[in-house]
Formats: sequence, C-alpha cells, structure tokens
Amino acid sequence: MTYLVLSILFSTLTVSFFKVFERKNVDTFQAIVFNYLGCSILGNLLADETIFRLPFYTTPWFGFSIVLGFLFISIFYAIAKTAQTVSVAASMVAAKLSVVLPVIFAVFLYHESLGLYQILGIILSFFAVALISGQSQTNTNFKNLLLPAIVFLGSGAIDTLLNYVEQNFIPQYDAAHIITTVFFIAFLLGASFLITQIARGKTKFAWTNAAWGLTLGLPNYFSMYYLLKTLEVYQGSYIFPVNNIGIVGASTLLAYLFFKEKLSHLKVIGLGLAFVAIILMSLS
Repeated sequence: MTYLVLSILFSTLTVSFFKVFERKNVDTFQAIVFNYLGCSILGNLLADETIFRLPFYTTPWFGFSIVLGFLFISIFYAIAKTAQTVSVAASMVAAKLSVVLPVIFAVFLYHESLGLYQILGIILSFFAVALISGQSQTNTNFKNLLLPAIVFLGSGAIDTLLNYVEQNFIPQYDAAHIITTVFFIAFLLGASFLITQIARGKTKFAWTNAAWGLTLGLPNYFSMYYLLKTLEVYQGSYIFPVNNIGIVGASTLLAYLFFKEKLSHLKVIGLGLAFVAIILMSLS
C-alpha cells in the first residue's frame, strides 16, 4: 500500500502547484510545457532503454500516443485553470469522476455490463461535479461550469484511450515506453505552440516558468509511476476507487488548510456524493 499512498500524495502535490503558480505569477502554460519535458526526461532515466533508441514512431500505437499527447497537455492546462479560477476540489472531482466515461465506452466496445450500483454511481457523479463547480469563492458564472465540464470529458477521453491501448498493445509493448513517449509528444506539441506564440509576440518566455515546470514534472511523473507500481500488485477495480477517493479528499483538505478555499454546504454535499459515486462504481 506504500505505492498507493505515494501516488495519492504526489497527485495531490501536483494539483497544488497550480495555486502556487497563481500566487507567484507563473505562466501556467509555459510551466506545463516544461513539466512534460521533465516527465519525459525522468521516464528515459528510469527506463531500461531510452525511447530515443527505439523506432517508436513505427509502432502500431504511435498514432494513439499523438492523440494522447495532445489530450495530456490540453486537459492538464484545463485542470490548472479550473484549480485557479474555480477550486482545487472542483478540478480533482471533475478529473477523477471522469472514470464514468471509460466505463460507458467499455459497455459498447467490450460488451461489458453495468450493474445497478454502477448506473447509480454514474448518475450521482454528474450531480457531484455540478454541485462542487457551481459555487466558488470567485465568481459564479458559465466559465465555472464549463472548465470542470472540459476536464470531465477530456479526462474521460484520456482514460478511455489509455484503456484501449492497454487492451490492445500491452504487454506486447512496454507500458513505460508508451507513457514516456506520450509525455515527450505532449512536450513537443506544447513547445511548438509556445514558440509560435512567442514569435507572434503573444507571450514572453521566462526561465522562471521553465524552472517551475521542471519542478512540477517530478510529482506529476511519480504520481503515475507509483500508480502503475500499485497496479502490479492489486487489481484496478479496487485501486482506482481508493486512489480517486484519496486524491479528492487529500486535495480538498490541502486546499482548505493551505489555500483557504471555502467549503459551502453545497460543496460539502457534492464531495459526499463524489465519494459515494466512486464507491458505487467500484462495486460489482
């Protein structure tokens, strides 16, 4: 269980960086771009063989890694903006409750069946996201609902694609190589967009942003690394609900204690529904 606890702690630390970025006036997008550079460097250092020595671009999963790379950086940015403009709790609940989407796709793609508990969990998840996102300590407006919705749908798309890759390409191909490739592609896509923005005078590059991004890459990489290590020992049907509940609870507590985020009655109810929804979706 040590790996699971570490995964929860690193995931919570990752999202807390976005509130620090807001207070330190760090350019969030620049930091996220270099975060993925840090993730890919760590992945290569820890792998048995660096991805740059492998013809990964000829593998059948390479096309999926491009799509995942785009989703990784865009949804990570959406999570950051949700944490900054709505709340840390809203960003984590929207991301973690997105597990309902790969469950729904599994019904259609792999002909898996849904029980009553899973159906109730899916219904409750939508209410939970709406309650937690609907009110914030900032302004209550359409953006406060749109950002969590993007996080919810995008995170669900990532989980669905990762599930598809796992079903069809692992263990024929090493999971660490695939995820490190996705990290590197996310960096390339983000860097290309950033260079374009700098060239057009839309933004200015700062090494401070890069330094913060590389620092963010450490907890971001290890949150996934320790989750994968946990899945080597325990079944995903048990680990994912516990992991999600732990991250939602820990990130909410951290935001309340260190970032003084207020918890309204509706948010507390929403968090309660989120916990119940995650538990229900884990039951068979």
